[in-house]
Amino acid sequence: MLLGPAPHRRLYRLPGLLRRYSKSHYDEQLVYKYASQKINPVSIGQLLKYRRLPLSGENILDSVAYSQAELPVRLAKRVISFHNLPFIVGTNPHIARVYNQYYEAFDRLHAFAPINDLDAEWEFTQALERQTHVLADVIPSLAQGILECKQYMPKEMRAAFINDLIRSRIGLRVIGEQHVALSYQFRSDTGSSSHDEPWVGAIHTKLLPARMMEQCAHLVQNMCDLHYGTAPQYYLDGDVDETISYIPSHFEYIACELLKNAFRATVDFTAKIDRSAHPPIQITITKGDGYVGVRIRDHGGGISKDNLRNVFEYSWSSMQSPDAEPSSPAMAGMSMQTNLALQQGVGGPIAGLGFGLPMARLYAGYFGGSLDLVSMEGFGCDVFLKLRSIEGSVEDKQI
Repeated sequence: MLLGPAPHRRLYRLPGLLRRYSKSHYDEQLVYKYASQKINPVSIGQLLKYRRLPLSGENILDSVAYSQAELPVRLAKRVISFHNLPFIVGTNPHIARVYNQYYEAFDRLHAFAPINDLDAEWEFTQALERQTHVLADVIPSLAQGILECKQYMPKEMRAAFINDLIRSRIGLRVIGEQHVALSYQFRSDTGSSSHDEPWVGAIHTKLLPARMMEQCAHLVQNMCDLHYGTAPQYYLDGDVDETISYIPSHFEYIACELLKNAFRATVDFTAKIDRSAHPPIQITITKGDGYVGVRIRDHGGGISKDNLRNVFEYSWSSMQSPDAEPSSPAMAGMSMQTNLALQQGVGGPIAGLGFGLPMARLYAGYFGGSLDLVSMEGFGCDVFLKLRSIEGSVEDKQI
């Protein structure tokens, strides 16, 4: 149940660019009050504790109690992190939009009274689901804003701000999505967990990396064909029946970012050297002790020595190079912004903004994995992804 309507906030418009909240002294004090509280980390093992128990109303109320107490604190800390940006960066319309989305999520979730029954829990869960979906889409705006403000922030400051925000964002999503998934699971027709049930909230305990890579490669191949009018083939080999305990949305994000780079590089290099056909992209799955490895091999010409040191930097992209050539006649004559806008509409929301590889590495490392790239200039790249199984390998990991 909500405590009541949120305090009135007067909206004003920054010079013709955006509309944002004008916080009252009360609002600011409230945010700082929450932000001053310590984060109460939760372990992966705690998130998995319902995996072999029938879900009960008591379990759901226990889960929502943690989410309700923890998420406003974490959201408030993100709001304050925007306050610490240089003023000119904070007034950028893309940055301000992300700031408002975090504030609105805080404002919405902190307003709930303590939850003691399942009706109130369901109301909170629906609000949490809406806010989680809103915050899932902040990266394109953040990336565009950071790109536009590069000259106002030292590289180290940019990296620290983005890394903190993304790590916090992963934690917020894992906690929020886990409770939402448990709540839906409790209310489903089966309504129970069992030893054979692969889902524990948002965590899939029997995920097939080969199937995920196949789905992602098919999606990216279609995107590539739509953007450039052509796309290479791909094939999978290795330990294709191996399973892992992981969060599918995280796996999908990492895989799509790596595959987008491989497909685009292959198309670019084919045009550059005028070869008759695209060589296929090879995706190899390997199993290890508590982890799964994925190698993506392309024949996209590799990365030059000068550019190789920049590939894991935020806001750097080969698409931003002034001498970059269009990958197809359809792209000729388009500005970079038009090119990016086209890609944003069909599933490639941060292509060209320089966030793909550094974010993929951050996601891979969050649960103890790794992401490495080996380039052979004039030939292609091998990307090595290592993901640790959440169940068993990293259950002590604190979120």
